Parts: sequence; structure tokens; C-alpha cells
Amino acid sequence: MAARGSGGLLLCLGLLLAMPALAATPADRGECAASADKPDVGGAACSRIIDDASEQVAERVKAFKNRGRGSFNGKDYDRAIADYGEAIKLSPKDAWAFAHRCEAYESKEDHDAAIADCTEAIKIDPKYGWAYNNRGVAYYGLHEYDAALADHAEAIRVDSRDVWAYTRHGMAWTEKGEFDQAVADITEAVTIDPKYAFGFGQRGQALFKKRLITKKGGWESAIADYSEAIKLDPNLLWLYSSRGVAYSNNRRYDLAVPDCSEVIKREPKNSGGYNCLGVAYEGLKDYSRAIAGYDQSISINPKNSVAYWNRGNAYKALRKIDDAIRDYDQAIAINPKDFNSFNSRGKAYVAKGDSNQAIADFTQAIQFGPSYVEAYNNRGLSNEVLGRHAEAIADFRKAQSIDPADRVSKQQLRVLGF
Repeated sequence: MAARGSGGLLLCLGLLLAMPALAATPADRGECAASADKPDVGGAACSRIIDDASEQVAERVKAFKNRGRGSFNGKDYDRAIADYGEAIKLSPKDAWAFAHRCEAYESKEDHDAAIADCTEAIKIDPKYGWAYNNRGVAYYGLHEYDAALADHAEAIRVDSRDVWAYTRHGMAWTEKGEFDQAVADITEAVTIDPKYAFGFGQRGQALFKKRLITKKGGWESAIADYSEAIKLDPNLLWLYSSRGVAYSNNRRYDLAVPDCSEVIKREPKNSGGYNCLGVAYEGLKDYSRAIAGYDQSISINPKNSVAYWNRGNAYKALRKIDDAIRDYDQAIAINPKDFNSFNSRGKAYVAKGDSNQAIADFTQAIQFGPSYVEAYNNRGLSNEVLGRHAEAIADFRKAQSIDPADRVSKQQLRVLGF
């Protein structure tokens, strides 16, 4: 009897396995369409459509795309990429699927794959502004800022009210050291959308770097933009880190530490929060705690070039010049167009008495930041040390042409008889 019962169970299992999957229903299509917002429910509905061989190809393509979008929103980028890939197999001329797979690749920092997919999307639809923007973001990730500028400009031509395109265009200008153009672009974005938190935050970044590099403007304007962005979207943690660093540079350490700590409290593995704390402690000349903060930031995100630069500055303040140079080397390896790190490494070589290597670094800083007054002055001083007076005079004159109020270049030209 037991044997017969067992055989009957096996027969039932066999029949179940042989049964086709349940056909998708109209309700499944509705749930699948909402899967980007409700992936836990919609993902299953999309799967039923995908697994239903009787479904039209167009419906299965939509299901792959919707399930991919839900996975993307859940930060499961590999699964999103796989689903977009299946959609592309079924519909090879689907610009949307290519552009969204591009976005997923870029979220994994696979910039080359992202560029390839967005380029394909643009070939299919040359007026697809969103694809230009995503490709621009990928070029930005590769530090190819001119290519990024071109793509975001094209997105603006497609849609003159594209706030993301204006902001990303401004971000590329910021990385090229063209801060006034950056501020103008991002101001356009927040004028179009006065509640655009990301735009206010990025304008704060441009104003911050303008003050840091050119000494023009005040920290207060950057802080005001960060604060406005935080008011509009308190969940963007990088805003607190950025405002905390700006407070530190403005010597408001009483306000900086709470901002940095807020980031770490909400997200204990946030690299920016620890970098922010490091800057505050460095401002207080507590270099050991500053370096500990930068160490923690780097351990969480080894690609954080800013933390390497900051740690290098702390080592330089402690006169650990070789340690500083190693950190500047690493920052430059991560971002080969980081004019800040070239300038700082040049100053470290000055401290070692190596004027020729210093000049090479200041020249690189100028190449990537053509309006970087301090780098011209630093190169001019090093040229003076080597007795190259004509080159020194040219550097100081260039600094004066950029900023007639600059004291260093004005003083050095007087010393040289001008």
C-alpha cells in the first residue's frame, strides 16, 4: 500500500511539472507597469508576462523593461542590466532600453559600457535628450569633461528647460575650473525649477570651489545654497558633508562637526561624512584625528580622491612630505585631471627642494585649471628660484591678468622691477 501511495504522489508531481505556466492576466499588465514603484508586487506580475509564451513580443519587451526598472530602483543593477538586455534581444531598436541599460552600467561605474549603450540609443533616436545626458555623466566619470559638456549642450538643444542638463553642464565646467560659467548654467536650472535641490547643491559646489581655488567670493554663498538644498531635500546626505566642509573652511567648526556627524549617524559607512570630519579636525589643527577621519573615508571608498588630497595636506602640515606626496600621487591616479592635487604635490616638491619637479606639477595644474592663479604664482616662484626670470615674470603677469587684485603676483612683479 505504501508503495502504491508513493507512486501516486510521483505521478501527481509529474503532471504538475508538465503543466504550462499560468497565462498572464490584464491585472498583471497593470501591476507590471507599476513595478518601478512597487517591485515586490509588480516584479512577479512582470515575470508572469515574461514567462507566458503566448504573450505578444511587445508585451514581453515592456515587462522586461518594467522589471528592469524596478530592479534598478532597488539598486540591483546587475539584474536591471540583464532584463534590459533581454528587452534589447527582443527589440533591437529600442532606444529606451539602451539608454536605461546605459544608466545601470553607469551606476556600476562601468563608464565605457554606459557610453556604448547611450551612443546606440542616440543612433536610434538622435533627439533623445536623456541619452545624451546619461552619456555625458559617463564621460564625466572618465574625467572627459569636454565630451560631457558637448553631450549636455545637445540635451539642452533638445529641451531648453532640461534642468538636469543645465546642472550637469555646470558640473563639467566646475571640474574644468570655469566657475562663473558653472554658476551661470546651474542658476538657469534653479530658475527653471526653484525647488530643484540637486541644482542648489551643485551650485553650492561650484561656489565652494571658486572660493577655494580663486579666493573670490565667500564661503557664505556656498553655505546658503547647501542650506537651501537641504531644506528642499533633507535626505541628500552629501549636502551635509559639503556644507560641513564649507563651515570648516569658514572656521565655523561648531557648525561643521554636527553636519559631518549627522551624515555618519544616518549612514555609518558614508565616506563623505568621515572626510568632512577630517577637514574639521584639520582646521582645528588636530592632525592625528584629521588623518584618522581621512583613513576611515578612504577605507570605505578607496576611490575618494578628495580624501587622499586632504590627507596629503594634513601630512604636509606635519612636514611628512613623502607621505603627502604619496597621497597626492594616489589622488592624481584616481583623477588624472585633478588640478588641486597637482598644485599641492608641486608645493610638496618645493618643500623637498625639487624645483624642476614642482614646475612640472604646477604646469599640469595650469593645464587642467587655466584660471588657477595660485598655480601660476607657485610656478613663477619656482622659476625665480632657478633663475628663470623671464618665465617667472610671464607667470606673475598671467596671474595679474586673471586677478588684478592678487597680492602675490603684484608683489613679485615689484621685486622683479615691474
